[in-house]
Amino acid sequence: MFWKNPVNFRAMKKNVSIFVVVAFFISCSGVKKSNERELRVFAAASLTDVITDIAENFEQEYDVTVKLNLAASGTLARQIDQGAEADVYLSANKNWMDFLVDNQKTKETAVFAKNDLVLISPQNKDFRFEKVDSLLTNSESKIAIGDPGFVPAGKYAIQVFDYYQLNIDDRYLQSQNVRSALMMVELEEADFGVVYKTDALQSKKVKVIYTFPEETHKPVEYFRALISDKDLAKQFYDYLYSAETENVLTNYSFIID
Repeated sequence: MFWKNPVNFRAMKKNVSIFVVVAFFISCSGVKKSNERELRVFAAASLTDVITDIAENFEQEYDVTVKLNLAASGTLARQIDQGAEADVYLSANKNWMDFLVDNQKTKETAVFAKNDLVLISPQNKDFRFEKVDSLLTNSESKIAIGDPGFVPAGKYAIQVFDYYQLNIDDRYLQSQNVRSALMMVELEEADFGVVYKTDALQSKKVKVIYTFPEETHKPVEYFRALISDKDLAKQFYDYLYSAETENVLTNYSFIID
């Protein structure tokens, strides 16, 4: 029995090979194009709300995807130094910014915004006091702060304790970031917390009972750094200084010069 239309398996194999190769390059091209429209932003945990809004605005305006990595400034800085892929870095502390500058991981840097450092308590607790150091000294209460080794807010808290000469090393509870310190007060696991004003105002479970004067700690400043060479990264870095971004910062009670 003879086939009227014999199948050319050699030609078919060749065509299949060409199809696979073409599909591979189309796939790679798609991945490359997708990566070009993605932005990786590493930001301090205390910027969670504001950077989420800014990222969403940027995505809508420029048709891109912004992936956020939110953690303590020190944790993020070490990740970048060890090779983590980041395009833009937002730090709540100048020392961690300088750490990346010294290790030649940045292209540009600038001040992003400023904040206030405050003492908070659970919303349902009432404290009457004339001096904040007396309140903290004469109490056996627990005080939640960020880990001073990695969390800028924790470092500022220690500066405040040193300023008032408070010996409360056995009474403050360290947390992995400032948001965790806030949560400890929300859950009433701590009687007080030292956090940023902007974080405290976002919670309905805590209240601000004192704002620490500027002389009690170093200035609470946030910094922006351009990490990668991508054009999109530079575009977002510049966007952080736009009128749209300033409006978002103001809405969250950050201080703009």
